[in-house]
Amino acid sequence: MKILTTSANAQTLSFIPREYPASIKMTLRDTSTNTTETVDTLTLTKTNDKASISTSFSVAGSALVEGRFYDLTIIKGTGALWNSLQTQWQLATANWEAVISSESVIYLDKIFCTDQTIDQSDNSYYSINNGEYTQTTSYPNDDYIIIN
Repeated sequence: MKILTTSANAQTLSFIPREYPASIKMTLRDTSTNTTETVDTLTLTKTNDKASISTSFSVAGSALVEGRFYDLTIIKGTGALWNSLQTQWQLATANWEAVISSESVIYLDKIFCTDQTIDQSDNSYYSINNGEYTQTTSYPNDDYIIIN
């Protein structure tokens, strides 16, 4: 699971895909509303054995929502690069079904959106009650006497 923020600025997502194509297509589905956003022709950057993409993540034209889960799908193939391969399509002798079937999923993951600082090495975990519940540390000085 990847963790992203609600920021509308570009965020970098690192992962290990099945393959390392130069260009990919990304779909992001909000699991609460079942709306999907598709981003065509993203550039995949490979560093050592990890791939990364840098883009502004949004669904249905708005930024990611705090506390929601999203399904991430990264696709490679001819159909994934359809906008950049339109000229080749016009020259191709293959039918439409052959082009669509050449797409393949190279990475699947879940995304959770939060603005909280999460760092497991510092024991800083996500809290659903962050900012809504405060624990008091001042207790009344009540002495209880137990009589047998």
